Amino acid sequence: MILELKQTTGRDKGFPEVKEVKANEQHKSIIGALKAAAPKWEFNQINFVVGNRRSGLVAENDCYTQLRKLDV
Repeated sequence: MILELKQTTGRDKGFPEVKEVKANEQHKSIIGALKAAAPKWEFNQINFVVGNRRSGLVAENDCYTQLRKLDV
């Protein structure tokens, strides 16, 4: 399991999605190498993209969704 935390200070509503794509691209080769090395194992990446409350980008529901994937 790869956990990635990205912080955004942008105010644009689409900015969290941009960070999500960036995190996935960043670890794409690592996950590919892990899958090649251990094909019977399952590898996942969970991204947490956070902002600040004043920017309106705090995605509380997304955070809880990601935590459920961790069984937390």
